[in-house]
Amino acid sequence: MLGGFLLHVSCLFICILIVTNFIIIFLQAITVGFFAEFPQPVKDAAEAIVNASVEIYGRMSTDLLPTPAKSHYIFNLRDLSKCIQGVLQADPGVIREHDHIFRLFCHECQRVFHDRLIDKTDKKYFYGILSEMSSKYFSKDVSADKFEESPILFGDFLKIGASPTDRVYEELVNTNKVISVLEEYLDDFNLNSSKEMKLVFFLDAVQHVSRIARMVRQPRGNALLVGVGGTGKQSLTRLASHMCGYKCFQIELTRGYNYEAFHDDLKKLYDMAGVKGENTVFLFTDTQIVIEEFLEDINNMLNSGEVPNLFAADEYEQILQMTRPKAKDAGISEQDRDGIFSYFINLVQNKLHIVLCMSPVGDAFRSRCRMFPSLVNCCTIDWFTEWPQEALLSVAETFFENVDLGDDAMKNKVSEMCVEIHTSVSSMAEVFYNELRRRYYTTPTSYLELINLYLSMLQTKKKQLTAARDRIATGLKKILETNELVANMQIELKELEPELQKKSVETQELMERLEVDQAKANEVRVVVKSEEAIAKTKADETEAIANDAQKDLDEALPALESANKALNALDKKDISEIRVFTKPPDLVNTVMESICILFNSPPNWPSAKQLLGDSSLMKKMIEYDKDNIPDSTLKRLKKYVDDPQFEPDIVEKTSKACKSMCMWVRAMDKYSKVFRTVEPKRERLKVARGELNKMMSELKEKQAALGEVEAKIAQLQASYEKSVAEKEELTKNIRQTQARLQRASKLTTGLADEQIRWSESVKKLDEEVNNVVGNVFVAAACVAYYGAFTSLYREKLMLKWIERCKELEIPVSDDLSLISVLADPYEIRQWNSNGLPRDSVSTENAILVTRGRRWPLMIDPQEQANRWIRNTENKNGLKVIKLTDPNYLRTLENAIRIGTPVLVEEVEEHLDPSLEPILLKQTFIQGGRLLIRLGDSDIDYDKNFRFYMTTKMANPHYLPEICIKVTIINFTVTKSGLEDQLLSDVVRLERPDLEKQRNELIVNINSAKNELKKIEDTILKLLFESEGNILDDEKLIETLAASKRTSAQISKRLAEAEQTEIQISTAREKYRTVATRGSVMYFVVAMMADVDPMYQFSLKYFSNLFNLCIENSEPSSDLQVRLDTLLRNTTSSIYTNVARGLFEQHKIVFSFMLCIDIMRQAGLITDTEWNFFLRGSAGIDKEYPEKPDVPWLSLSQWKTCCQMEEVLPSFKGLCTDIITTPVHCTVGRLEVHANPPDWDGYTELNPPPPPSPPPESDGGEQEALPTLIGHWDKRLTSFQKLIMTKSFKEEKVVFAIVDFVAENLGKSFVESPSIDLSILFGDMSSTTPLVFILSQGSDPMSNFLRFAKEKGYMERIHAISLGQGQGPIAEKMINSAKSNGDWVFLQNCHLAASWMLSMENIIKNFTSPDAYVNDDFRLFLSSMPTSSFPVSVLQNAVKVTNEPPKGLRANMKRAFTEIQPSFFEENEQGITWRKLIFGLCFFHAIILERKKFGPLGWNIKYEFTDSDRGCALDNLKMFLEDGDIPWDALTFITGEITYGGRVTDAWDQRCLRTVLKRFFSPKTLEGQYKYSMSGNYYSPEADSIKVYRDFIDALPYDDDPEVFGMHENANIAFQTQETFTLVTTVLDVQPRMASSGGGKTNDEIVYDLAENILQRIMDTLDLDKAEPSLFATNESGQISSLSTVLSQEVDRFNNLIRVIKSSLKSIQKAIKGLVVMSEELERVYTSFLNNQVPGLWATAAYPSLKPLSSWVKDLVLRLNFIERWILIGSPKSYWMSGFFFPQGFLTGALQNHARNYNLPIDELSFKFTILPHYLDQEAFYAACQKGEEEKLVENLESPEDGVLIHGLFMEAMKWDDDSMQIIDSVPGEMNPCLPVTHMEPRRNHTIDPSDYTAPLYKTGARAGVLSTTGHSTNFVVAFQLPSSKPQDYWISMGSALLCQLSE
Repeated sequence: MLGGFLLHVSCLFICILIVTNFIIIFLQAITVGFFAEFPQPVKDAAEAIVNASVEIYGRMSTDLLPTPAKSHYIFNLRDLSKCIQGVLQADPGVIREHDHIFRLFCHECQRVFHDRLIDKTDKKYFYGILSEMSSKYFSKDVSADKFEESPILFGDFLKIGASPTDRVYEELVNTNKVISVLEEYLDDFNLNSSKEMKLVFFLDAVQHVSRIARMVRQPRGNALLVGVGGTGKQSLTRLASHMCGYKCFQIELTRGYNYEAFHDDLKKLYDMAGVKGENTVFLFTDTQIVIEEFLEDINNMLNSGEVPNLFAADEYEQILQMTRPKAKDAGISEQDRDGIFSYFINLVQNKLHIVLCMSPVGDAFRSRCRMFPSLVNCCTIDWFTEWPQEALLSVAETFFENVDLGDDAMKNKVSEMCVEIHTSVSSMAEVFYNELRRRYYTTPTSYLELINLYLSMLQTKKKQLTAARDRIATGLKKILETNELVANMQIELKELEPELQKKSVETQELMERLEVDQAKANEVRVVVKSEEAIAKTKADETEAIANDAQKDLDEALPALESANKALNALDKKDISEIRVFTKPPDLVNTVMESICILFNSPPNWPSAKQLLGDSSLMKKMIEYDKDNIPDSTLKRLKKYVDDPQFEPDIVEKTSKACKSMCMWVRAMDKYSKVFRTVEPKRERLKVARGELNKMMSELKEKQAALGEVEAKIAQLQASYEKSVAEKEELTKNIRQTQARLQRASKLTTGLADEQIRWSESVKKLDEEVNNVVGNVFVAAACVAYYGAFTSLYREKLMLKWIERCKELEIPVSDDLSLISVLADPYEIRQWNSNGLPRDSVSTENAILVTRGRRWPLMIDPQEQANRWIRNTENKNGLKVIKLTDPNYLRTLENAIRIGTPVLVEEVEEHLDPSLEPILLKQTFIQGGRLLIRLGDSDIDYDKNFRFYMTTKMANPHYLPEICIKVTIINFTVTKSGLEDQLLSDVVRLERPDLEKQRNELIVNINSAKNELKKIEDTILKLLFESEGNILDDEKLIETLAASKRTSAQISKRLAEAEQTEIQISTAREKYRTVATRGSVMYFVVAMMADVDPMYQFSLKYFSNLFNLCIENSEPSSDLQVRLDTLLRNTTSSIYTNVARGLFEQHKIVFSFMLCIDIMRQAGLITDTEWNFFLRGSAGIDKEYPEKPDVPWLSLSQWKTCCQMEEVLPSFKGLCTDIITTPVHCTVGRLEVHANPPDWDGYTELNPPPPPSPPPESDGGEQEALPTLIGHWDKRLTSFQKLIMTKSFKEEKVVFAIVDFVAENLGKSFVESPSIDLSILFGDMSSTTPLVFILSQGSDPMSNFLRFAKEKGYMERIHAISLGQGQGPIAEKMINSAKSNGDWVFLQNCHLAASWMLSMENIIKNFTSPDAYVNDDFRLFLSSMPTSSFPVSVLQNAVKVTNEPPKGLRANMKRAFTEIQPSFFEENEQGITWRKLIFGLCFFHAIILERKKFGPLGWNIKYEFTDSDRGCALDNLKMFLEDGDIPWDALTFITGEITYGGRVTDAWDQRCLRTVLKRFFSPKTLEGQYKYSMSGNYYSPEADSIKVYRDFIDALPYDDDPEVFGMHENANIAFQTQETFTLVTTVLDVQPRMASSGGGKTNDEIVYDLAENILQRIMDTLDLDKAEPSLFATNESGQISSLSTVLSQEVDRFNNLIRVIKSSLKSIQKAIKGLVVMSEELERVYTSFLNNQVPGLWATAAYPSLKPLSSWVKDLVLRLNFIERWILIGSPKSYWMSGFFFPQGFLTGALQNHARNYNLPIDELSFKFTILPHYLDQEAFYAACQKGEEEKLVENLESPEDGVLIHGLFMEAMKWDDDSMQIIDSVPGEMNPCLPVTHMEPRRNHTIDPSDYTAPLYKTGARAGVLSTTGHSTNFVVAFQLPSSKPQDYWISMGSALLCQLSE
């Protein structure tokens, strides 16, 4: 095929040397040409630059190769071109000297090669190369260290605002200047950006930003930035883009962002770059990779610039249309569509620069580098290392530069402490993970958060402390000032009294003079007052006359004014309009006549026209003498005025001008009439005013005289008043001084206590102010970092920080704690009242929630934080959402707008990317509004908005990208916190009066303390705000006095209340043991969730159960009896309710952990003992004393004794006793011997110890008395006996644990609780479902239907098996059933993982306030264990496991529980019927329980179910209806169909038939028939099912293997596995013990292992070296069939060797980086670390179950066997286990015989003869190495016919050399060897029926793929082994032969 292909192509192989030469020539041509215009020194460097670049490239690509940890170390020619391309950025104006071009070259090499290196070793190596190149090509002696100490940096951004053509690529020498320029760029960026960036430009940051700017400025430059989240990759890229004048585009992830949305964003990018021609940076991070296809597109963009199928047809056309003009200018034809599109793609590549930001955490980065090679090949890589300590220190110093911390020395210390804290948290996070498997990350962002938080908190705390101190100091000052004033006031009071008496005399004299003068003045005043009254009357009369006249005038004047206005409105045009009339209209004529009359002209038209002709007519009319119109004129005018037509409105219709004249005439008429009435009144007014003036003149004279008198009196009065005032002032001063003295007494007496307390407070606050720098620093570190840690780790960090602060002399308080610095007692009380637990960890958590700058994400599996947040924020309109809610973003937007808090529940490990703006608080101000961009819209941001997140996950793994955005707070309940909660519950139920009184007291005490604080605050506030002399403020003094009285009363009440509280607490403490037990139990229950995801129990469920048990417990007046009852009942109740929801294998795990934790809490078991039991001794490699020469003592036993004596004080003397006296102990029914009970070497045993056992209160750590030898059973505690059992009898540990739990907790704790549905139904409700947790082969449906029938609900059941598309149907069922009260059973929920979220919401809605659920409604669910099942449903549901019972007793019990009495008792066959049923049920139990023995029980694990038993019973009933028992039909139907139908393996079918005969055959009906030799198992003879049930209850708990027909060794294997499983399960949920560092890395381990295997395995098996006789032909020209077998084996082994060697060499190369680590090699790598055979090898190899180390050893033996066969010839005995395909060997042996005797091969079979010789292949191999192999086979003779084989192992039997037959195994000897066997072919060989036909298997698994023969592919051949026992005996035992073991 390949040859045919090569005919059509030409192959050209190019030597790498030729390629290099071509490159050098090509690059030199470019470089020399470019440097043509440069100075000569620069030109001369061209050749050196190219040669050095090529050599660096060659060495880097050869020496620094991609490894698993450095998968991006892939160098190609692009890197070389980038290096030269960088040099070509040189500017002739800058690069003038040889040194300049040399430094530029070094810089470019660093950017291309150095920047991707991840550790100091590699970087140092690169600098070494660069140093060599410096001297070799540039004649520069530059050390490698110099490059590191003085980094070279070039850039073209120093000139801000320069155009691209004016930018100069120059060396950035002055770092300070560069930082200044970068800060200007940053300021400019922030001015133009809505998202403000805050960056600190330390050296690393400067280097990174300049690198990114360089990468995106280069033609087609793309960048790959690699670093953990929070190292500044994105921020620096945005700034670098801005510096280059490029747009920075980033996709915005919204809910539902998908591949189509990504393509839409890419189209925008292509439009910006290709169509609009904008330089664009596409910033893309790994957190934005929603699906991996995104990277496929980016890979294409980097490689070819084109994304396949990005544009639809119409979009493609649009692009062509918009690009065509540019393409035409570039010389591309308008018709060349492909050319135009290529031109468009070219534009995109030139204008678009891709910057990828990736995190190296995890395997994703390595995998992506492998899958998308362009990420590495087409990008310049910049690896962001962890900030060095220098950078951390530099950042801190920069931040603290302008902060007042006291002095510069303190700033340096705090900066150093910042670094210390950051690094200590990183170290603690590693310990945290190693011990608890909890992940937490720190990044530079965390570090910046610490500093920012510290600065904001420091300022706040300083202000707070200073204000508090000043306020108290002011109060204290006022008190001290008052004390000083008192003495002065007393002196002042004595001086004032004489002065007051003198002033009183003077005032009396003045008073008498004033009275005389006052009497004279009063006489004058009476006269004046009388005349004033007359004048006033006269004035009033005059005023009345004037008003009357004015009133009449007011009637006429408006009309006159209206007329004048109308006249003013007329103009000449209006007058001319009237004049033109020759014969005017009547009304015009009438009006003009009336005017003529008023102007004494004839009333005719000519006169009128004459008047109209007068230009001053209007003026005359306005100035008309209206006061003197003659009566005659008025009489003549009357007829006109009275004319009805003479109205202005009527006249207006004829002439507008005449209307105004009409109004004027009427006004004149009216005015003149009024004037005639008013004139007489005016005359009277004139007379009256004259009289009034005269009277007023006389009055004034008299008033003047009176004034003189009064002035004199006033002067006298003023003197008097002044005297009185002075007297009163003196009196006032005296009174004030007296009052002040009284108030001072009150003040000093009242505040005497405060004076002392405030003095202490001021002193304390002064101290706090002095320590504020350190205290707040440590507190800020706590808030920033330690939220994710549990209490133990928090304490360690805190202590470490405080100690370090003291070392650095940073002032900190001795009693420093987070609570003391940041919490306020009043606030803590509020938190507690809102449901926050009262323990210190919860209080710390609350501080972290309220004080942190980032929004809190609370790890809250018990929902305590959730409840607290709800209670706290409900009053503020809290909105509760989940990220799975369809409209959660809308709710969030509304909350942000109006400033309401939001709680996000049930957060998973990944947060919706659309939340990022909220988490980062990316607010900005626009148009005076504070906004935030959420999704694609800007919304108003209310500063009152608060955001909380909680997760129910107990141990979530949040990546660094999330850790830097939130404050992670571990709210997991603490033991002490839970204990206090449960104590409250216990006392509330036991002593409600006490708890009520306590709660009231707590409220009262809190209220009193709050009131006292308010009073003190009021006093201080009044004192602080008081001005002037405090003693003058009577209100203040009274308030202070009242406050003090109240305070005294409250203090008294408080003291009484606190005393009462102590008494109550004492009474409550009596119940603490119960609460402690509850707390211990809960944490054990919570641990079970780590065992299986279905074991979920909420704290709420646990508390309710705990409380219910207390309520229902038997009361007692004796407190101790009551407490014992509560302890017993609560423990039992919790066990019962939890255990019924656990699988059988985990029930003992639960009860054991429950027992251990209870005993550990009580101090009966120490941590040392517990760790030794679980983990053994840590000192594996220690030197131990030499093992005594005792025959029965193995080395491992001796080491165990030494370890126990060394680690556990209670086993002191064990090493001595183990060889001098019998050492044994009894654990329940089990007796454990550490040494043989009898041995001649023992010394005499000392007398037994005193009868009283040693106290266990100290956990058994008592020192053993040196004289007390032996008696270990007496001196060890029960747990120490358990340790002894695990150390010396490991297989019995599970039995020992059962007895241990039964002894310490009670027998009920090792029994499975009842799972009767009626009991479970009682625990259910309409809103609480029942969950059946399924196991393989279990089906609860039959029991459920039976129960439904009992309840009368058969017709109201709706059941559905979930799966694809069944969810909506199930939802309809539930909605219907919850309305009408039916039952719903949703089966197999694990098959509908995608619908589980919907189901969770449906079940949660049952409890919503507006939901209607019928009280009769019930929901039943069943599911296999799955992590997709909703945790909230599991936590609050009734759970029960449904699995086949464990043990014969449990199986039988279950069977007879399900059998109805009528079915069992009412049958004509009577006792026969009942025996048949019992036997059939026992058979069912036996075949189920045989599975526990693994392959010994069944080759394949069959899932027999209860329905099989039910079917068999139905068949039995049907066949017995005629009265006879058709045994043949029954056994066939039962054995071959009902049960046998499931059995696929032929040997298992044989076993099934054999087992069936023991329990279901005619002999089982005999009277004394027993099912086993022990006689414990048989069918009772009784009529009642109750008797049978009682008999079953009396059966042993533990099944002896003999009832299965199996050997004790079967039990040992099973029990050892069970012990391992149990201990491993317990160990997995325990905190891990931190291991010390050091040792080899994974790469080193795998590399060394590969090297070791390579050395041990030969290169090939060479048949060319074969011994000639092997391939000699016989007379027929045929070679031996066994030689053919050998050839086939050699081919197979050689193929395997090739696969192994190839993969080993590849893995070594991959580790070195010579080849890429493929997925296949990664699997090999992982297998090596896990000591497993790689799948790649297993596929090419023979079946084997061995771990890697044993497998390799076995392979070496196989290869040696085959090699010796080749080299030496056919062996005397063939190693059967050494064959790749043993069946082929057997066929070859038969074929040889058939050929030799000319027989048909299909008539041949083997006769097996066991020889009295043993041959071990490993020993044979060792002998071969010494050349002594012949000694081992000298007694063996090669048979004439057939072959000898060896190397087989026996299972469940043993070969007896004496009787030469198989016998029972020796206990503890699991797989004895079968002696050498002669396999002799015989024609039609008849098998001896007494022989046992034993199957031979390749491996111990026995199972394999079923072949056409009905046998497993694992099966080789059936051996006939002589036996004195029947076949059934060995068949039941599962006896077989194995080619190899599994160790």
